[in-house]
Amino acid sequence: MSYQPTGQPNVPFQPPPGGFPQQGPPLSGYAPQPFAPPPPPKRNTGKIVGFIALGICFLLLGGGGAVFLFSSKGSTPIKGVSPTQPVYEALNKALANKDEDAFLKPFQGDALKTQQRKVFRNLVKVPFKTARFERVARTAGGEVEGVSFVHQIKGVDVAPVYEEYAFTFTKDAAGAQVVTDVKGADHPFPDTSGAFYPAPWDVYDDMAVEQLGRVVVISDKAHAADTQRFTPYIAKAADDDVAAWDRSSAGESMVSKGALVVLEPKRDVYSRFYREGEENDALEAGANLVLPRHGADSEDKTQFGGSRIVMDSSLSRFTSRDWRRGVKQISRHEIGHAMVAPYNSARGALPVEVDTWVSEGFAGYMESRDNPAQTQADNRSTLQGYLMDYATTPESDRDSFYAQDANERHQNYVLARLAIRYMAEKYGEKGTFNFVTAEYRDPGYHSQKAHFQQYLGVDRSTFMEKWRAFVRKEVPGVRGEG
Repeated sequence: MSYQPTGQPNVPFQPPPGGFPQQGPPLSGYAPQPFAPPPPPKRNTGKIVGFIALGICFLLLGGGGAVFLFSSKGSTPIKGVSPTQPVYEALNKALANKDEDAFLKPFQGDALKTQQRKVFRNLVKVPFKTARFERVARTAGGEVEGVSFVHQIKGVDVAPVYEEYAFTFTKDAAGAQVVTDVKGADHPFPDTSGAFYPAPWDVYDDMAVEQLGRVVVISDKAHAADTQRFTPYIAKAADDDVAAWDRSSAGESMVSKGALVVLEPKRDVYSRFYREGEENDALEAGANLVLPRHGADSEDKTQFGGSRIVMDSSLSRFTSRDWRRGVKQISRHEIGHAMVAPYNSARGALPVEVDTWVSEGFAGYMESRDNPAQTQADNRSTLQGYLMDYATTPESDRDSFYAQDANERHQNYVLARLAIRYMAEKYGEKGTFNFVTAEYRDPGYHSQKAHFQQYLGVDRSTFMEKWRAFVRKEVPGVRGEG
């Protein structure tokens, strides 16, 4: 859990990543890997003590012992005169002008300059709409400051997002402020739900960036040839998802129609992106990580600004003889998650989350919507002998949905996918997609009952009854009654 100041600030809840496990049960003539994300990661934050005094929040970080002084809203820059402000202004101007020498000037020491030179050369390859560094926190003594890298990628993010760093300052011989150390933030700043460090520009010595259509695909330059080979199929997956949405005529006020994808074959590197220190799930093959909107408060309609998709490119979807289909499958699934992520409204210490069967069923439907034969083979292989009774519904609780047993988890995914497929076939994609975004905007059991009536014209219990009949028709081997 991130630090929560007294009074429960309106912090957007960080949804669990949607992902794929590495392998699934074999099928006759078709062996797709099940769409199973990891269980929600646990953040190792150490001891954190917070208190409020005169509208100012102090945070004691147990790991480093540094006492940080924050503004009343940690996601916005501290107001007032600061001796370090010229440094941020210089960095932002240099980044906008792609002036490497000017960017490196505030950093002291050969090692730090080498590190930041790599970061700069990676950053200038990214098609940013917005890119700036802001001071949002400082230690009581002022030597270490919390910094947000606020950025928005053209065609990908619907609003600016952020990544959090800690800059260490001192004065040079002339009395000017200079930076002597840069690290990713060890803990999320108050009023934020994560540090979202490291990004690929922090990790790679030399970053390859491919931009095609709606997608930006990033990798280590050592894998640039593979990235060029995969990018057209990732771009096609994005086009497929957007075309399906456009044909439905569903509302799209906050639909994200672009995607940033990071491809990484080394597992220890892959598992770090945007979630340093979090527990790795050995089953995961890809994930969609949702980033909160910079500066969002409780009254803002848009709580999340964009997504970052990471994929393990050492696995069979990228390495098998049928890699073209595999790359499109995983991409359509994860981009499906990213499309509707900006509608997520969960926030605070005790967020109400969208039912997992809705979020993962939608992504599974987008991935498989035009592969009926393959999908049916997967359905029958997975649910053969499954016990279903009068009370069976697709799993809504995320902890239960993301079961540790791979077969149980895959069953949950197939049942959720069948729920959205039945919904789309019976009530149309327009009503189905509007139902999904309504669930993201206003989750909860009572809201869901209203959404069934408003967007589908059916009550929830009748839908579930008809869905169970649909599952039995699709998979004659399902056991039980009801």
